Amino acid sequence: MTLAPTSPPVELSLEEYRFLRQLGRVTDDLLEESLRERETLTQCFRRCFPTLLQHLGARGIAVTTRDEELVEQTWSEGDWGGVFAGGLLAGPTGLSVHDTGTLLTQTLDVAGSPVGTLGVLYAGPPGDAGVTAKRLRALDVVAEELDTVLMLVHTASEKHQLILQCNEHLANPVFEAGMDHAVRTLAQRVRLPGFLLLYRDAVQPHVLHYRTYRHGQLEYESGEQPSAPLESLVHQHGTRLLHGDAGVLKRLFDGRTTEAVLISAATRSEPLGKIVVWSNEGFSAYAMDLIRVLASTLSQRLLDYNRERIHLSQFFPTGAIDALLEDPDYARHLRAQEQEVGILFADINGFTRICEQGFDSPRSIGRFVDEWSARAVDCIWAHGGVFDKMVGDCVIGLFGPPFFQTDRVRRAEAAVRAAQDIQAFTAELSAREEVAALCRRVKLPGLGVAVGVNLATANCGLFGPNRNYTAFSSGMNQAARLQSLAGFRETLVMESVHEALKQSQEPFVRKLQFGPLMETPVKNVAQPLRHYQLSP
Repeated sequence: MTLAPTSPPVELSLEEYRFLRQLGRVTDDLLEESLRERETLTQCFRRCFPTLLQHLGARGIAVTTRDEELVEQTWSEGDWGGVFAGGLLAGPTGLSVHDTGTLLTQTLDVAGSPVGTLGVLYAGPPGDAGVTAKRLRALDVVAEELDTVLMLVHTASEKHQLILQCNEHLANPVFEAGMDHAVRTLAQRVRLPGFLLLYRDAVQPHVLHYRTYRHGQLEYESGEQPSAPLESLVHQHGTRLLHGDAGVLKRLFDGRTTEAVLISAATRSEPLGKIVVWSNEGFSAYAMDLIRVLASTLSQRLLDYNRERIHLSQFFPTGAIDALLEDPDYARHLRAQEQEVGILFADINGFTRICEQGFDSPRSIGRFVDEWSARAVDCIWAHGGVFDKMVGDCVIGLFGPPFFQTDRVRRAEAAVRAAQDIQAFTAELSAREEVAALCRRVKLPGLGVAVGVNLATANCGLFGPNRNYTAFSSGMNQAARLQSLAGFRETLVMESVHEALKQSQEPFVRKLQFGPLMETPVKNVAQPLRHYQLSP
């Protein structure tokens, strides 16, 4: 039987007033001591319940609420007659009579947010209305003290759970997808009308990317959904937007705006990015605390993401890196696999003579090689190739990896196109006065390269302690030997390349002219190399 609680009288006797004050003080002291000792809820109730039972003159006391893991539990003390206290507290609040006695229950809440239920069991049937009213007032005093403590525990637990969820989202190998999920999860718990992530490009630190969200949903991003005002600001101010309190960003958004700069704990020289949030109503301390924690986690995630992009940028062009990192299982494309690939070796003609007679210092050699090799790698990337490595002044490219979506004809075409481009830009360098003077000093007719192109099966993937993308096969060795046979501004292609190009319908390929088939024995290779000279 459940009865509605009797409304307590307005006037309290002095004795009851002193009792309630003492009860409140005792409860507060017990809870404060528990908080000071940083006890768990179990330890807290174990500390409080015996004393409260004594002061209330009750038979049993129980609280149903969520624990530190946000799992609902019931803690009880006293004699409940073998009945589970949580089952009794699950009923309507107020006064109810049971075989075990008279139960008074009250909802625990703060600012209208329920955090649990408090119940006190008294022996025997309910007394008169005056007794019930006094007991309800005593219950209310204890409840008021418990409300705040339980709200603190629940708020901290919810915050912790939310942080774990955001961290889990940010661990997504696809950074953008993880970021979208994290912001959406955050917006489900706190008011987040506007959210901007602005961050540096890993490979080109002067380039900025951004993602903006409206109530947790992606609104604009610097790739396929650009924002005209943001594009203008990024173009005008560049990376200065990441430093300090950039007021120009605040003027772009409505309402109150707050910024959090993303800085790596490992390298504090330059900010990695910035979070900007805005709202007409501002943000609560709870929301700002979550945003700061997200900023800290995001800093580390950006650092890891950038490190991965920088590593991949040694081998792949930006488009391939983007495609790789959009695949949650992108590592499968980088594992060793046996495939037929186009292979290119390009080496500067007379490089030893140039180094010994043409430059006045090793630094000058380095600058020269840096410029030439960067442009050679750009030629490889422009035709979908992978930069394998550089051995001395020899640049090595692979065509087919990392996705192997093209057939052997396309791979042969790409390798030859890249070879032609390398030959062309290298020859054009001879027109520069400093390069022409260099060639005159070393008695060369100009700057040129020797190129060897092969089409062969190789084992491709990340290898070695530095996890470099490379390939191993006899075909690689053949391409290296072929390149060493090539003369000034000469490109030699293996028979396999020539045969594949016969199947091409590309106008560019149809115009290519080859010399006769040649066979050249080379050291440490069992069979002579069968190859063609590609006419300039």
